[in-house]
Amino acid sequence: MGAHRVVMLGFENAQILDVTGPLEVFARTSRWLRDHRGLGHDAYAVELVAERAGLVRMSNGLSLQASRRYSDVRSAGTLLVAGGIGYEALLGDRRLREWMVRMAARVQRVGSICTGAMLLAAAGLLDGLSVTTHWNYFRRLGALAPRARIETDAIYVKDGNVYTSAGVTAGMDMALAIVESDWDKTTALAVAQELVMFLKRPGGQSQFSGYISAQMRDDLFGSLQLWIHEHLDADLSVEVLAAKANMSVRHFGRLFRRRLGSTPAQYVRRARLDAARRQIESTAELRLKAVARRCGFADEQQLRRAFRAGVGVTPAEYRARFAN
Repeated sequence: MGAHRVVMLGFENAQILDVTGPLEVFARTSRWLRDHRGLGHDAYAVELVAERAGLVRMSNGLSLQASRRYSDVRSAGTLLVAGGIGYEALLGDRRLREWMVRMAARVQRVGSICTGAMLLAAAGLLDGLSVTTHWNYFRRLGALAPRARIETDAIYVKDGNVYTSAGVTAGMDMALAIVESDWDKTTALAVAQELVMFLKRPGGQSQFSGYISAQMRDDLFGSLQLWIHEHLDADLSVEVLAAKANMSVRHFGRLFRRRLGSTPAQYVRRARLDAARRQIESTAELRLKAVARRCGFADEQQLRRAFRAGVGVTPAEYRARFAN
């Protein structure tokens, strides 16, 4: 039995972590299986391909070596498509689309990292599937794949033999899921521990987008969002927020929902939960009662209920998983 071949499609101005992150997971798995299971061959053989063989400049200015042209690849076990700002230049590339369609019929699985989903969508490979991508590109993906169902809070999604992941480092989460499917949970967990990762990251990608989107929004609601995130321990009732925006409660609530996609109360609950999650991750000795107070929860019990509803585990369980 030979190595399972993982072919990564790269391109000019790809995101380097989209390429190297998942490939490192597969390479580390091969090493672990040799060292701890006595496997006599590499479990995975990884390869970067591009339009031309040779150096491919990534979006951060560094270059990676593509072993050959993608058009020379006729088969593989897994085909992965990297993301990055360079994807736009490839959307109209008919030869690339046709190659991906041919490869999709020959490989065991197809996957994309971050905005690589746009290239799969342009090739028609996401039609009718549940998919995800970086949270900032949901609309773009929806336009390219109108028949796809976009999972907005998923770190990665598997639908049949097609995998799609959220932004950048989520490609490593997806690769670990593939390793678990190919081998077992013990192997995937061991590799995750060596890479100092979660095997299954608690929570979804929405936890990363709120504060960032607030900083990007240059209007009244952007300023209000930032104020909310900076005053989570204050009274953030809709009446207080409406007064701060100099609006009636009814008009404020209607406009807030139209602009931000949730009610003020829902937004505040999510912001407080995300802040509590970060506090628990970064302050191992801080008591949960103090976390609750700092993040605007009435007490530890309310914090526990919010965690169970939003994350699926208790704060104590979350802390234990993070510590491991």
